[in-house]
Amino acid sequence: MNHKVSFFILTGFLGAGKTTVLNEILTLEHSSRIAVLVNELGRISIDTKMILQSDDDVLELAGGCVCCAIDIKNDLWNGIDDVISRSNPDHVILETTGIAEPSAIINGFQYLEKTIAEKIQLAGIICVVDVTMSMDEIRPEILDQIQSADRILLSKVDKASAKEIQRVHQLIAKINATSEVVSFPKNEIGKRNMSNWILEIRPPQKIYSLSNNHHKNTDHLGQITAVSFSDNAPLVAETLMTLIESMKKDFLRIKGCVFISGKSQIGYLELAGKELSLRYGNAWGKTLPKTELVFIGDSLDEAALQRKLWSCRTACADS
Repeated sequence: MNHKVSFFILTGFLGAGKTTVLNEILTLEHSSRIAVLVNELGRISIDTKMILQSDDDVLELAGGCVCCAIDIKNDLWNGIDDVISRSNPDHVILETTGIAEPSAIINGFQYLEKTIAEKIQLAGIICVVDVTMSMDEIRPEILDQIQSADRILLSKVDKASAKEIQRVHQLIAKINATSEVVSFPKNEIGKRNMSNWILEIRPPQKIYSLSNNHHKNTDHLGQITAVSFSDNAPLVAETLMTLIESMKKDFLRIKGCVFISGKSQIGYLELAGKELSLRYGNAWGKTLPKTELVFIGDSLDEAALQRKLWSCRTACADS
């Protein structure tokens, strides 16, 4: 290999809009080849299903937060090495979990084996920040994500008040005044400019040492929990949405596919920030209808949540 592959980290808290950003990049035509690595939180692979089909190579890293549950020195870098060998991309984008702390990933660059290090270059850390997020309790993961980034992309600007915009800018200025803070209009020009901006090679100036990294493997334990729910029976939409609305304060993020009674199309259920939505996509077709959801929140009770979701089932798919 004569040239190094540029490696970008796309981070941001749960529901900030990272997968939306990836979709917008992958639906554009590019002169270069892009490989995407998706890190999952939870037993069901949801993000790879929510990423639109493309000609680019998607390799999922399952099993939890990249920075603590996956061995950075082995799984992550070997995964990158594998996708480079298989796809020969020009760029690799890693979408981290919403609770990842990128400083630990960046630190891993100092310990790469020579055979892998000579193939890749760290080209940028982009953090997606939801401007409508609550400022009542800023989690340490959000602070690390913002602090680690050299570029910050503001999401949901079109849904934010002037006060919310001002507060987010003030927060970013306080913890990472050197980062570039941007947003793009929701049109084709904005999408193209955003893609070019993200894929611009800018080797970050910050390198984190283990001695300065406050992140420990136990940081997330007993705090943020990922609960998976899978069921072949159809669910009643109105009952399901009423249930989730009543429990919304317990969740940081919900995402996945839903088998809705009376609907031939795949349902996509999502809680991102303050916004809860159920939308419909293509028909199930030859795919066996099935609900597959991941709920992320603080110390969720999996058995209790499962019982409540089962109460939304119906005997048949007809409404």
